[in-house]
Amino acid sequence: MSGNPHYHIIHRMVPLICQALIAAPEDETVWLEGLRMLSNPKLKAALNLTSSIWLPLLLRGLEIARPITVIQSALRLLDHVSEILEPMKICLVKPLRVLGKEEGLEDMEELIHVIEKLDLTIWNREKQLIGRPKESRTAQNSQANTPLPPLSNVQPSQKEQHPLLAEILAHNLPPKSRNVQQAWSQTLLSSAHDNPKVWLHNLFQATLEASSIPELVIASKLGPLIHEELFQTAFMKCYLLLESDQSFKEAETFPIQENVANLVETNIRVGSAGYDAAWSTLLWLENDWQVEPEPMWITQLSHWQQALEAQDKLDEGQEEASFSSFNTRMICYHALGAYQQGYELAQNLFEGLNDHERRNTAHWATAASWHMGDFETMADYLAFHPKGTSKSLYKAVIDVHNGQYASAFHHISKAQSLSYDEVQVQLDIGPHIAHRSLAKTELLIELQEVIQYKSQPEMRDNIINTWKTRFKKSHADPNTWLKRLELWSLAVPPTTFPLQNCFLNTAKLCESSGMSHAAQTILRKITPKVPPPGCKVEYTRLRFDWKTAYQKQDLPGMQHVYNRLISHTQEFLQHIKIDKEELEMEGLGLQPLSVMANHTKLDHQILARRYYRIADWIAVLQGPTWASDEDSQVLNYTSLASKLDNSWYTPAFALADRSILVFETSGYSKSDAIAVSSYIIPALRGLFLAARTKENPDFVIKALLRLVTLWFNFGESTAVLVEVESQLSLTSVEPWLSALPQLIARLGTPQKDLQYTLINLLKSIASQYPHAVIWPLLTATQTSKVEHQDAARVIMSFICTMPDGIRLVDQAELVGKELIRTSASWMEKWRGLIERAIPRQHMMDTAWHEIPDRWELDIESLKAPETPDEEQFVQMFGEQLLQIDRILHRYKSTRQVSLLEFVYRELYKLYGDIEAQLNQWKLPGTKLHLASTAPKLLSLRNCVLTVRGQYDAHLKLDDQAFIDSFVPFVDILSSKQLPRKLVIRSYTSDYTFLLKGNEDLRGDERIMQLFNLINTLLNHSSEAFSRNLHLLPYEVIPLSPSAGLVSWVSNTQQLQSMIQVNRAKNQHSSVNDKEVASLLGHDPDTFDPKREHPRFDPPAEMDKYDKLPIPTKIQRLTAALSHSTQSDLKDVLWQKSPSSDIWIRRRTNFARTVGVSSFVGYIIGLGDRHGSNILIDQLTWGALHIDFGDLFGVAHDRSFLPEKVPFRLTRMMTNAFELASRGGLETPGSRGTFKQASLIVMNVLRDSRSTLLAMLEAFLYDPLLSWTTSPDEPSHAGLAAAQSCTIKAKDTGKAKKPHVPIHVVPSSLAPAQSIMRGVGTGSDVYNQIDNSLITTYMETDSYMARVSSTGMTYSKALQVLAQIERKLIGYHEDSDQLLSINKQVQELIEEATDLKNLSQGYVLGWIPQW
Repeated sequence: MSGNPHYHIIHRMVPLICQALIAAPEDETVWLEGLRMLSNPKLKAALNLTSSIWLPLLLRGLEIARPITVIQSALRLLDHVSEILEPMKICLVKPLRVLGKEEGLEDMEELIHVIEKLDLTIWNREKQLIGRPKESRTAQNSQANTPLPPLSNVQPSQKEQHPLLAEILAHNLPPKSRNVQQAWSQTLLSSAHDNPKVWLHNLFQATLEASSIPELVIASKLGPLIHEELFQTAFMKCYLLLESDQSFKEAETFPIQENVANLVETNIRVGSAGYDAAWSTLLWLENDWQVEPEPMWITQLSHWQQALEAQDKLDEGQEEASFSSFNTRMICYHALGAYQQGYELAQNLFEGLNDHERRNTAHWATAASWHMGDFETMADYLAFHPKGTSKSLYKAVIDVHNGQYASAFHHISKAQSLSYDEVQVQLDIGPHIAHRSLAKTELLIELQEVIQYKSQPEMRDNIINTWKTRFKKSHADPNTWLKRLELWSLAVPPTTFPLQNCFLNTAKLCESSGMSHAAQTILRKITPKVPPPGCKVEYTRLRFDWKTAYQKQDLPGMQHVYNRLISHTQEFLQHIKIDKEELEMEGLGLQPLSVMANHTKLDHQILARRYYRIADWIAVLQGPTWASDEDSQVLNYTSLASKLDNSWYTPAFALADRSILVFETSGYSKSDAIAVSSYIIPALRGLFLAARTKENPDFVIKALLRLVTLWFNFGESTAVLVEVESQLSLTSVEPWLSALPQLIARLGTPQKDLQYTLINLLKSIASQYPHAVIWPLLTATQTSKVEHQDAARVIMSFICTMPDGIRLVDQAELVGKELIRTSASWMEKWRGLIERAIPRQHMMDTAWHEIPDRWELDIESLKAPETPDEEQFVQMFGEQLLQIDRILHRYKSTRQVSLLEFVYRELYKLYGDIEAQLNQWKLPGTKLHLASTAPKLLSLRNCVLTVRGQYDAHLKLDDQAFIDSFVPFVDILSSKQLPRKLVIRSYTSDYTFLLKGNEDLRGDERIMQLFNLINTLLNHSSEAFSRNLHLLPYEVIPLSPSAGLVSWVSNTQQLQSMIQVNRAKNQHSSVNDKEVASLLGHDPDTFDPKREHPRFDPPAEMDKYDKLPIPTKIQRLTAALSHSTQSDLKDVLWQKSPSSDIWIRRRTNFARTVGVSSFVGYIIGLGDRHGSNILIDQLTWGALHIDFGDLFGVAHDRSFLPEKVPFRLTRMMTNAFELASRGGLETPGSRGTFKQASLIVMNVLRDSRSTLLAMLEAFLYDPLLSWTTSPDEPSHAGLAAAQSCTIKAKDTGKAKKPHVPIHVVPSSLAPAQSIMRGVGTGSDVYNQIDNSLITTYMETDSYMARVSSTGMTYSKALQVLAQIERKLIGYHEDSDQLLSINKQVQELIEEATDLKNLSQGYVLGWIPQW
């Protein structure tokens, strides 16, 4: 894992940026920013793997109709990705030619540079070559080592070109073509013309123009000279663009059978964003109306096996197969890789089809024949194949097979030209469709290389290496990989050893994708006639057989496969002349293997994989009892596998996992030196080995976090310290960057030897990456534990000895100190100090004698103000505070109670004066001037400090985002804690942050670290990746235990605020009062929350509500729900979406992100999910969660106002999902997009159980974090929500209990439309509602004292981890019944929507009716 926190979501950034570009197709600002972000060097690795997503948008950015600035940005991006696009550069020829012939663009520097870099020949409108001649260029990116035959010998000046076309090309395309609705309505609804041909011609031209395809828009100007076939392409493009908004609305509003059937087709037409909705709608149609689904519908939704089953059911009793049956089966067989079945079906039925039906199915028949090696039949089918890229590709394949290379090059050239047209037409359908044409482009390149391989023997080794490299970097799509293997087979036999891994990886991908027939076919093709000992193909077949037996729970079958593996391994050992018993005796222990000393690396790798698999299968066959079985060989074989290949992650981590399991199962203690040496030391070594491997970053961080926990749990052992120091000397420091927060959190350990080793490790990291450690160290110096501060300063002193180190440390301390000063002014600090001193009920409730000691440092600072703002505060309030302090010192020594009356009056008056001043800061547009607040920030020059969160260890130092300056004005946001909007300027960009005071953000930083890891795990799941399932993390940067920075989240609004604004706009605000009245048992028609007598007291009301029986609470919530249809969120989504396509995409993204965040939140026990803690991205409608104060089930387990729901899933939210997610269902959300996303994310989380537990274990044992609250303490933020979203009352000037605001304030936060601002003090509910993580710094002078007294103890951590592990295994609460993923998800959805659970929490703040 990279040291940069963004590394975990870097592959998710590209789809998000592209999604923004798709949603704003005409917004120049969005496109400029999006293209600029895609050009960021940090995304280079992600661009390499996601070309199918961004390349279509890059082509769109090169359209001539785009503004010049957008074209320039697109060209700069093209320059940035030229190496990636080398195999597909033919797609760029046409758009670059169009740009080159445009007057004013031909001399554009970016265009010339791109043309030369891609080594293309482009001519301008004067028939002059753009850029230098080819012979004078250096083709930096060309992968071909030998020039291919020229595609054409005709110069542009020699080609025929219609004079009118040349004239049109000389001018700009229309800046913005008419859209489809305008174009068709203006022609179809125009008055009848005397000549119908004229009316048809106008429609013809309008269709070409509205298609938005540059070539067709130009062609529309040619009048009668345009070819009639162009109309087909334009019409199809317009049909896909046509918006059917009203039909969507009608189908959603009136769910009758016909409308629901229309919804299936409508969602299919939208593309992948609508597939889950279409599938759930199809199931609804089948279950409620007993309508059998159309097999073609199921086929279009990529449920291939279900489509075949549905077709089988439909064909029962049919004497002859219909064309629709044949077509469906051919498509499904092709998608499943069952080419033999498709081939046989085509052999039987293709001849009986008419010409139209043959043209529709020729593609599948041709592909099946190709994969079966029947080129003669392939040619017969190809005669009926429609013109296009695929037909030309297949023709070239046949030509290569027949050795007709000249003809093959002709067809390859034609296919490359056609591929651009296909991409253009497919852009609006979606990137997943355009990907198919882009994949064909890669195949065309490889087909050229096949010709090279066959005709130029000296190039063969280079070509095979190129194929292997490209294969590793390509997107893992089984159908594309299968085609690639068939192309290679034209040049080399499948048994070619250098390509064996590519064939095997394809087989594994097919097997995991449900294409077992294709996987077995590959294995048959590549199996040698005489398999050598240790044959990798045979080993892979054994793994497939084991998987099949395991899925069937066939114990005898599993035992049989295990025995075959034992024989397979023994055969190889005999072949390399190794004694089995002698080798296995060296498995355990720390000594290296001596038996294998003279054998090759390949021999080691072969045996490592066999022995690891043997250990794995023994563990399955023996069950959990293996860990307590002294004769079990699981640990021995695992250790042996790790020794055989110490660069392989899997056995190294398994060694640690299994060693710890045996240690714990056997009941050994830390004091047992023999047990520690036998199990803990090997576990540590295994984790170090795992961390040194080149595996995916999430695997490395998993090992490191487990390593940190194990290291510090057993750090008292000398043997452990010796092993750690030895392994640290062998491990590079770069992997440790991802675990910096956990390492620095341990700096205050009381064990000196342990601390010494840790300090040396951090010094090593700092010596190479000082910019990565300086900010976390700065935060560490602000903790209240002296040992922690001193250790951090030792490392900072070490940095000072490095070049520029003193300047770096000085600037970091200056910036950190001044940012903390800016985060909370003296007025805010003293308001908090006074507020905690003033008793809530009785004057003697406060320990007055302790107050002078509590604020001693703050009193001293009044005598030496450092900024103009602090001097002003001293002038206004300094004398009063000093006088109060003197009197309190007198009271401390005399205990004269009469002195307290004066102190109480003065403090109360002082609090009112300060509060009045701070209320002025809440006015819109209020700013702080850094010249008065933190003048030293403005004087910062020649900064060598990077912007926090932007340092990337993989970039050169010159490319880092160094702080240039601070914007001199800081905006104050109007929430209670008055967070600041701060802008830091760098040479690369401006970075906006939310600067928060009076909050400890270190816990949120760890949660963001967890979210980034989960995003990485989701990226590795094809189901999750194809749906773009992800969490929406943000940067959290602690500066101290009471201040920090949070990255600014643009274009977001609170879910609660969106509902409030919509109701206010529609004049439905009275509904809010009625809902509150019903919840509290008042008459909805007479309830007035603004009444003065008796004054409305929310805390007192909640005290009474908590004591109600549950049936009464349910009755009241039901009454509250009856006042509205809970459609506000759904209405806002509809009203804010400019088209039905965008509406569906946003609705889908909302449902998916809610699903992901809900089940991740369930696993970590995240509570306090009121509407202010969920932000909605107004562009994509992704749901972003904030404020992680209630974790690990504390909100669920408290006795006062418990939050019984596992996550927030109210009717307001489910009504915003697609109709099928709630239609005909007792429990909304039980099917549809939300449900499917939930199932996928739960599957990923359960599969990644050990990874998540490793990170959570490190969090829970973090000595700087207190993750627990009192069982009887609901979140303080819940009260804040109540105060911000219910009844508005007059300001009485009384001191109010402050609330803790959300951690991220959306930039588009709506004006406060409060429906409640209760300030009653008649109840002690405020004492019951508190959040320990956020207010820890307020409770005691000693932060570490609170951690040690009420923090996460070892037993608590074990209990929390056990609860999380039960969830990840599939157990629900206290039940011992293991649930399937589907059952577990369904039960949680039912709990989340159950009125019984919804009615029990803090209903005024949580608002369950919303």
